[in-house]
Amino acid sequence: MTNKEKHKYAYKLTSVASSGLCFIEDSLANIMNDTTDRSFLRSFYMLLSYNFELILKSRVVMIGNFVDKDAINEDLRKLGHDIKKIGERLGDANLKDIGVKEITENTQYKITTTDNKEVFIENFTKIRYDFLDDVMRNVDNQEHERIKEYIKTLTDVILRRAKEKNEEAKSQT
Repeated sequence: MTNKEKHKYAYKLTSVASSGLCFIEDSLANIMNDTTDRSFLRSFYMLLSYNFELILKSRVVMIGNFVDKDAINEDLRKLGHDIKKIGERLGDANLKDIGVKEITENTQYKITTTDNKEVFIENFTKIRYDFLDDVMRNVDNQEHERIKEYIKTLTDVILRRAKEKNEEAKSQT
């Protein structure tokens, strides 16, 4: 599979991530009005996790060797929603190319950018079922602002650089 063919799928991944991040940003501004409703916010945490995952997976597509679309699909499904695992697959150099210095995992994934900003991303599986584990997330009146900052970092740095690197790789043989 050529880089041009892979780029078609990587582009779709970043497009979905871009629209998903815009949706969160617009929803926070126009629907939530700084309300700190845990149920609503859970949806945003899930979307942040999912969209960050898609950004990383777009790079997996571009750096991987695949015979066809089915091979890409199978590989991405095997990676699942584990941000740490996806980051390890990309490796430090590829992460740095998109502005990510480090991904660490504790109760959340902490993404440290190359300019030392921090983005906290929930584990996609755990955030969906945290209520079953009697986990109550502490939410304060600054949660919206934090999410907005995370989105700004994800779009202005990581997504932008991922798109640039994907475009560069598209023209390479």
